[in-house]
Amino acid sequence: MTTAPIQIRNADVVRDIRELARLTQKPITEAVADAVRGELGRARRISTSERDARLKAVEAAVSQFRRASVVGPMLDERDLYDEDGLPR
Repeated sequence: MTTAPIQIRNADVVRDIRELARLTQKPITEAVADAVRGELGRARRISTSERDARLKAVEAAVSQFRRASVVGPMLDERDLYDEDGLPR
């Protein structure tokens, strides 16, 4: 991890940071740190809930697949590959 300072060259962002520090009555670094940590926490919660939603969708698809009827005989390796191991 680097300890180099971060330079912000966007005047609007600098203005917003200064306003945030003024409104929260915190030093600029502390105001930025709190804002970043808050946003990072929100992003992590969203990532967790998004992951949970995707996992739920996959589990539902697997469940639906398992309930599906088997049509025709079950295939095995002999049906898929010839005696030399090549696909039929």
